[in-house]
Amino acid sequence: MEKLLTLFQDATQAGLRDIATALDRFSQGVADEIARAKPRAIAAAEDDEAFPLDVALFDSAPTVAVPKHAQFAPLLDVGHRFLMTAEGVFVEVRRPWLHVIQQLAKHSETGPRPPYGVVTPKIELAFGRLGVALPFVQAFAEEAQSALPNEHAAWMVWDKEKQALTYKPLHVSSTSPDEIKFDRPVLEPHESLAIDLHSHGAAPAYFSPKDDKDDAGEVKISAVLGGLGDGGTPSVAFRLCVLGMVIPLKVPVSAVFKVPEPA
Repeated sequence: MEKLLTLFQDATQAGLRDIATALDRFSQGVADEIARAKPRAIAAAEDDEAFPLDVALFDSAPTVAVPKHAQFAPLLDVGHRFLMTAEGVFVEVRRPWLHVIQQLAKHSETGPRPPYGVVTPKIELAFGRLGVALPFVQAFAEEAQSALPNEHAAWMVWDKEKQALTYKPLHVSSTSPDEIKFDRPVLEPHESLAIDLHSHGAAPAYFSPKDDKDDAGEVKISAVLGGLGDGGTPSVAFRLCVLGMVIPLKVPVSAVFKVPEPA
């Protein structure tokens, strides 16, 4: 009886292993079939040995058609994609604190146009309005005054768990009246850079070529404070940086500094 029981158990285990192997093969086959069926508008032969590289690029930043009849479904995951519309090419970017849709290029007035729909440009902040950040900017302005004659820097980080902005001081490795260097902090998975602050000391607030280089390719609000110190004329400059595109943001000086009223 024991021998029969052992044979039965061995046969059962072998059968279970065969079933498991078959299920694995079936699952992999389904996954492969879905991957092959996924539309990718790439003008290349799929048997080209370099085709997988283009597939990876396409998947990281796809181009999609905006529907003319159905409802437009916005990007939900963190990342970006390009939108082909009847009016032109748009870029859509999603970050935990930001959803932005902006036009990159217009179609020719006389040339052919894709038979697609249209999309409305938008800039949507998870924290509502930029005014929510102004108390932190005001606190930074006081720190920047104390750092004179040198430049100063700090970050404002969006905490997805708390659904709030937090102020993050930076470790400055070197600073002078013309330049500042700091270590980029390592953020937690639920944190993301939202506002990058730095000062120009007594010099006016503006975005220098170095600022342009530092901001290229990033998604953040960049802010500069200037005209600090006794006798200076305070000034501010704000812009939204979107992967090389910059969108000026209007922030009055009086929202950051207490500007004395004329006598």
